[in-house]
This record gives sequence, structure tokens and C-alpha cells, in this order.
Amino acid sequence: MSASLEVVLEVGDLTELAADAVVFKYAQRLYGAAGAAAARLETVGVPLSQLEAQPGQYRFVETRGSMPAPLALFVGTVRLGDFGYHEIRQFTARALKALEAHSGLKHVASTVHGPNYGLDEDEAVLALMGGLIEAFQRGIGPPALERFTVVELDARRAGRLRKALERGLGGTPGVTTLPGGAGFRVQRMSAFVQAPPMASAGTVSMTKPHAFVAMPFAPELEDTYHYGILGPVKAAGMLCERVDQAVFDGPIIQRIKERIDTAKVVIADLSMANPNVYLEVGYAWGKGRPTLLLVRDVRELRFDVASYRCIVYRSIRELETLLARELERLG
Repeated sequence: MSASLEVVLEVGDLTELAADAVVFKYAQRLYGAAGAAAARLETVGVPLSQLEAQPGQYRFVETRGSMPAPLALFVGTVRLGDFGYHEIRQFTARALKALEAHSGLKHVASTVHGPNYGLDEDEAVLALMGGLIEAFQRGIGPPALERFTVVELDARRAGRLRKALERGLGGTPGVTTLPGGAGFRVQRMSAFVQAPPMASAGTVSMTKPHAFVAMPFAPELEDTYHYGILGPVKAAGMLCERVDQAVFDGPIIQRIKERIDTAKVVIADLSMANPNVYLEVGYAWGKGRPTLLLVRDVRELRFDVASYRCIVYRSIRELETLLARELERLG
């Protein structure tokens, strides 16, 4: 049995990565990388029915040359709207357990779950790693496993996730940084000790207060979110969550409602006058949630919100300062 495991985060497409096996989730529907994998498998005669798995079940599929990895594992999970930090942590542990059926696997790859459908991306990747590290240190997984690659398609997000892992894994027993900072080495432990940094991922997250951010997923506003909004929210001791409208469907809409219902504060950027953002603001007002409105230019405001106080920002640095002040005022 391998005494250690290299864990790295790379930029790329999971369906194009050369590994012994690739792991996907089947959240009672196919999303993202799993959907792309299903499309490739269909071209070689693998029907969707062979990928379907109820929560707690899993399906192994030979990829028949449709992907560089010869083997794909689809792990059944709860529906996407219910797939939170705790479920992400369980996902990697269950995947490693299932992979024990293929003892010769040396390199396994998966992807990050959570950021596109509303979860705090830092906490999501820590939950993923928390489940992986805990399971490996307990002796779970293929005996020959030497490398686990986490693949992220977005290069800028991958950079942020690497920094989150550097912060979150610091001090974790049995985990050391690989030379050059390329990733981490996880040692199997004779007596498993759950480290505080990993205990926080997926457990404390379930009760930690969160801010719900409503804003367009537009390239010109990405820096606004990551550098103007996320920093002040994290500094205020909250998770920062938003939902990508590109995956807006029934379960996601329900998740938006649930996260607004329980948010400590709703932060809405009304720049670009996106109708879905206005809908989320109206829902938050109807539920009586504290709401902070942001806009780059007052001329972008629509409807009756023009009579409400907005934080008007001219730069990301100014937004960071003004938002931090408002969050401090809210306590």
C-alpha cells in the first residue's frame, strides 16, 4: 500500500486528462464535467442509463477511447441544490472507497464542485480536500494510489483555489508542500488525527453565517466580485456565496431562495441592470433580509430601487473599503 499520496491542482479539462481513472458526480442529473463526459461516452455507445446512480451508489464505465483515462467512475449524490460542503467532503471519501475495487490504480483525477452553483469556492475546495485527506489517512483507496489530481477549467479560479489550499492545509498533520509549491504530499498515518484546519471544511461551514451575492456573471465584473466583495465578506467572518445564472434551473432556483432565506446579508450589484439580480433583490426584500445594493453608475439603476441608498463605487478598491464599512455597521 502506498505510504503517501501526491495531491495537485491543475488547470485543464477533466475529460482530456491522462489518468488511470476519472471521477464524476451524478447529482440525479448531469452537470458540467460530468455532462461533457457523458457526451463523449455516448459517441462510443455508452448510454446515459449506464451512468445513472442513486445517492450512495456508483457506476464504473470503461471509456472506450472517448477520454484519455480508460476508466470513469460516476458517484451518485443528492440533487445539486442539496449538494453542500458536507456532501462534497463525503463525495471524495466515497469515491476513494469505490475505487478500491480497482487495486492497480495509481493516478485518479476529479474536479472542483460547488463554486458555479453558489458555494464559497475556498470552502468548497477545502471540503473536497478534507474528505480526500481524511479518507487516505484512514487507509481508504486503491493500494497502489500515488497521485490525485484536482482539475479546474478556469485558470484564474485555479490560482485562487491554490492559495486557499495553501492557507487551509497549513499545519495539517501528515500534509507537506511539494517542492516548488506544486501541490501537497499526504502521508498515511498509523493513528489518524483529524486536524482542526480540515475539521472546519464541510462541518463548521454548515452553520457558519453567509452572505448571498446577487450579480451578473459577466467577465467585466469578475474582479469586482473576487477583489471588491469577497474580501470584505470573508473579513467579516462569513462565507461568500453566489449562483451562476448559466446553470439556472429548478433546483438552482430553489437553492437561491434557500440561501437568501438564511443569509445574514444579501449583497446585490445592480450594475448592467440584470433582471435576475433584480428578481433576487425583490425576493430578499420580501423575506425581510438585510440587503446592500451596489452599482458602478447611478444611471444603471432601474425601477424603484433608485429611491434606495446604494453604494456607488468608481473602483474595486473603493468598493472594498465602502463595503467593509457597511458590513461592520451591520455587525
